[in-house]
Amino acid sequence: MRTATALLRIRKPQNESNVPFQEMLPLRLKNHVSGKTDKTSDVACLQEMAILFSCMKTNDFNESLCTKEVGSFQRCYKGFLDKKTLKKETSSKGMLVAGKDLNYKQLNKVLKKYPTSAQK
Repeated sequence: MRTATALLRIRKPQNESNVPFQEMLPLRLKNHVSGKTDKTSDVACLQEMAILFSCMKTNDFNESLCTKEVGSFQRCYKGFLDKKTLKKETSSKGMLVAGKDLNYKQLNKVLKKYPTSAQK
């Protein structure tokens, strides 16, 4: 009986007008972005690698019996490397591509074009 009464106690939602907003930091962007978190660990071709390892496990790690899977994995990895080099070239040239993820250098270039005002 005691658990039933505890379950029936329902807390009312808090009224937003009773909670004052306290601005700890200014609500505007800085004019630069640090590049600390730009390092990503790209993992390529996990599906193809899993298929390759399962084929090799069933065939006692005989690579000649898994030529189709090896070829698929190599094609996938080559495509991944091509995309990575293309992305590196565009970022080193400083080209801004709309709709794509920007690295910190490109983002700093955009923020330098449109700085935030120092006024409150």
